[in-house]
Amino acid sequence: MQNHNQNQPSSNQQHQMGPSNEIPSNAIGQSQNVQLHNQDNHSRMSQNQQPNNQEHLQSHVDQTHQNHNKHEGQHYHPLQMPCNWDIARKHALSRKTTREKQKDPTKTLSVETCPCCGFEVDREQIPYCSDPMALSFLGSGFTLFYNYLRYCILILFITLLTKQLYNLYTNYQGSYCSHTKREKIEGHIAEIPFCSDSWFLKLSLANKLDNRQAMEHVQILNFLNLFIVMGVLLYFRKSQRQIDTNIDEELLTPADYTVCVKNIPTELGVDYQQELKNLFEKEAVVGESIVVKKVVLVYDIEDVIVIEKELDQLIEKKKELIVEHNYNYTHSSVLEINQKIEEKEHEVHHLEQKYQQDYKKFAGIAFISFDDEEMKNKVLSENPHTQFERMKSYLNQGKLPNLQANDLAWHNQKLFIEQAPEPNEVDWEFIHVKTEQKISKRIKAWAIYILVEAIAFYSIYLIAHKVAKYGDEAREEEIKGKLDHDAMLKINILSYAISLSIVLFNKFGVAKIVHYIVDDEKISSKTKFQISFVYKYALALFLNAAIISFLVDIVILKNVEGAGGFLQNESQIFILNAVLPPFIWCVDPWSVCKNIWRWYLIRKGEKALLTQQEANKLMEEPDYLSAKRYSDIMKTMWFTFLYGTAIPLGTACSAFGILIYYYVDYYNILRRRTVKESISIQLSTEMIEMLEYIIVWSAFGEMIMTYAFFKEISLLDVTLMVIAIVYASLPMEDISERLFPVVNNEQSKPYDEGCQGFDTDYDRENPITRNKAIEEWNKRQQVLLNSNNKIQKQYQQKDQYGYQNDDHYGRK
Repeated sequence: MQNHNQNQPSSNQQHQMGPSNEIPSNAIGQSQNVQLHNQDNHSRMSQNQQPNNQEHLQSHVDQTHQNHNKHEGQHYHPLQMPCNWDIARKHALSRKTTREKQKDPTKTLSVETCPCCGFEVDREQIPYCSDPMALSFLGSGFTLFYNYLRYCILILFITLLTKQLYNLYTNYQGSYCSHTKREKIEGHIAEIPFCSDSWFLKLSLANKLDNRQAMEHVQILNFLNLFIVMGVLLYFRKSQRQIDTNIDEELLTPADYTVCVKNIPTELGVDYQQELKNLFEKEAVVGESIVVKKVVLVYDIEDVIVIEKELDQLIEKKKELIVEHNYNYTHSSVLEINQKIEEKEHEVHHLEQKYQQDYKKFAGIAFISFDDEEMKNKVLSENPHTQFERMKSYLNQGKLPNLQANDLAWHNQKLFIEQAPEPNEVDWEFIHVKTEQKISKRIKAWAIYILVEAIAFYSIYLIAHKVAKYGDEAREEEIKGKLDHDAMLKINILSYAISLSIVLFNKFGVAKIVHYIVDDEKISSKTKFQISFVYKYALALFLNAAIISFLVDIVILKNVEGAGGFLQNESQIFILNAVLPPFIWCVDPWSVCKNIWRWYLIRKGEKALLTQQEANKLMEEPDYLSAKRYSDIMKTMWFTFLYGTAIPLGTACSAFGILIYYYVDYYNILRRRTVKESISIQLSTEMIEMLEYIIVWSAFGEMIMTYAFFKEISLLDVTLMVIAIVYASLPMEDISERLFPVVNNEQSKPYDEGCQGFDTDYDRENPITRNKAIEEWNKRQQVLLNSNNKIQKQYQQKDQYGYQNDDHYGRK
């Protein structure tokens, strides 16, 4: 639990739901998906486990497995040492981004499941050539991401056709860079070219500075292009809503029936579950019959986290003792610490039971599920609230002065009701954190972010400034005839190397720094975590890649078209940005490192000193983080539209770069990644809001290029800038909904029927109620299976949480 943070999801969302055409029992094999609350490390880096690698690893697994016969059987314990590599292998197979195989209900079938998470081991691979809708069983978030990439590619190619091909052609036909000017150098007159001899400059706006008519045509085309892009962005919003609606119609999830209720008074000493059930059934909707099916309370779990940190320390101490006694797992000191570990596990379990009995750690938040989706929607529509009300309530210790007659309140505290996120989208470690603590954490996070980004920005600025000045001095020496070809070549190589270093620092260093900062914000849901990550990461990438060059080359050195100047440097960055991300993502160095480490530990066998859950984590594919992908794309789109007019070649580079990125990323998620998170449409909507700033950046880029070259600002540029700012200020989501409405034709099902297909639920995700809820749910599924003996699943994990007769539950 202590490692169960925003950085790594708390549960197995990979196989969130099966497609609607599967028989209901297909979801049953995923009954324990909530049990994989892995104490993962703080990395969402990638891993590549190729099929041939899997076969090679399997040979080591089989050899090592013969030394673990004593661990075989029905019992699974996440902290057992030495680990059982066969269990870890099954877990890895069950966690791939694959669907459960469809079963013939007329045939008797025995299905093997992973003993730790309940997913089926033998799964059906998704074809690489499939449409991203094939990922709908993961929820809408991943399909929406690939649709996002498609529209970014579409926008870039529209920009190429409507504006940049003409821009490129007229640049190529231009002659400005071939002109020379006469300057007096050291007592004699020299002919100096206006631009350096570079293809970058010949294909840039600088090569047609003497063709004012062509430049005016480009301004007009830019004006028309942006209006087309605005229309595409409006329809893009509709496309995303349609995909989300289609997937929502196909899948039934706990969030379809559930609301999240906040600002519930605490320390009342009552049975909160029963009281909330009565309150919502009688008062939530006036004159309507409301049936509450489940109430799941959120608890303050800080005490549990402290104990689990102590448990981790004991496990590390156990590893040290095993090494000290020459891997003798039965040594008295090892057995003694085993006893202490078991006592800590008991302590955690009994503390969880205590929370549910006295409600003293109740955090004032509850998830309430209703009998059908219509009831949930009525409760939401009848009980609205505003951010201003929440602010007033916070300032008055939860109380809300001047309560209205129709406000749903308890002890003068208005209950703030909102649509619940999916159970495994919630970060249960942070959802209980008090508002004042979240505010202080986020202020601190932004302060650290600004400080770190300022240091990084200034460091890159100094390097870029020094290189630019060095290039200018070298150019002057070359003109004077004092610089030979080899020396100039070394200077150019140095310039490329520094540009590459900046790009790589943005790719690896900035991502890691931002990750640590956002981790500390204690954000209560994974979608909000990813939104915060994208905002900070994309902004940092954009500042480092685009704004530094603007400040150094244009504002300070005023070197726009000269050697080593703005146009040449930014053209290089465009090419590097188009080539490097897809290439790195294809090579996947994180995967290579993890594969080597996995191979090394498997060869060590019992001497690897891994708990079972650590071995399971080692064997599975690395986690997939959507936020990093969105950030890469966002930076590219902003950068392209800011400098696209001056460097039309950049638009072509970005278009083909994102196109390649699309296919590489889709391959990776299908073959080399594990998905454990549920991402809602909220992330996609926020990303569209950020994407729409390309209109502003394009107008701004047009304006600064006009001023840089001609020291003037045209009326057309000012008009376009005003339109862009107005567009960015309008509620485009509301406008899109009015212009392109989407109808949800989902058929409502009663909760008792719909919940049979749930992969998880709020009580099975909640770390306090999880053990008991899973045990009860397993019993219900066994009853369902016994009623249809055609499909039998091997529930090896039925005793996962410990020993059936001593009330002991192992720690997850």
